[in-house]
Amino acid sequence: MKIGEFARMNNVTTKMLRYYDEIGLLKPAYIDGATGYRSYDASQSNCLNWILILKELGFTLSQIREMLSGPVDAAKIIREMKQKRIEISSVLNEMMQKKIEIDHLIKILEKEGFSMDKKINLLDISQDSVHEIKKNIPNMEVFLEEAYSITEASEDSINITVFRFDISHFKQINDDYGFDVGDRVIVACYNIIKENIEKYFEKYAIGRAHGDEFIVFAPVGRELAEKAAQSIIEGMARFDFSQTGCSRQVKCGIGGVTGPKDLSKIRKMIDQSIDAICEAKRKGPNSIEFQVFG
Repeated sequence: MKIGEFARMNNVTTKMLRYYDEIGLLKPAYIDGATGYRSYDASQSNCLNWILILKELGFTLSQIREMLSGPVDAAKIIREMKQKRIEISSVLNEMMQKKIEIDHLIKILEKEGFSMDKKINLLDISQDSVHEIKKNIPNMEVFLEEAYSITEASEDSINITVFRFDISHFKQINDDYGFDVGDRVIVACYNIIKENIEKYFEKYAIGRAHGDEFIVFAPVGRELAEKAAQSIIEGMARFDFSQTGCSRQVKCGIGGVTGPKDLSKIRKMIDQSIDAICEAKRKGPNSIEFQVFG
């Protein structure tokens, strides 16, 4: 069929098909030597559909071309899919954090007595309220600086570990009990994490990844990190969350990554820990998932 007909059948433009031909991503089944007209087979829609799917997921055209070039190593393509999942999760985490902070800001503005029909001067908001907004914004750069500093002062032969702590069903806690209770639950979880990692780690950095998630860095191997993670979960089970205003027992998930000391890889380990916490959450509340970096 002619290029226009093939384009209409697949809801794409002829310009796109010509470009895919030029870069070798989707070649026509036949090109008329005299006129240069491109023709396609209906069966090529399958390849085009995969191009559109992978492009929508954020893969580059060069990556897509490699994936569709023929039989490829299954392990390699799975790694690429997992890496893309990490990248997407990272963006989702950032967007979720911004949503949480917007919710906090709205609450502060309401508490200060503003309404939509009045003028607002942000500089007139009390410093206590401003501090309340600021304290809920995690500073990943400070966390990274602490992690780099700890790593630089450690022996070259050590392993380093990054793990994330995620409060299970935290949105439901906020929905059922309100943000004030949610904030108290977060503080309680932070104290539980800190208390338990201090039992196992001599040096560490701890920070907020986003609203209901903490991130921990330490120059330790997987075995010690898993012991600390299990200790945190046991600490959560012992804690009486009713004193925070939450009548249910709060649970969590912990996912981490361990690898050899390498300052240049710390940020990538943080990104991979997103994949690890996703795996832990899939297992269910109070689950632990540790992965080897890479």
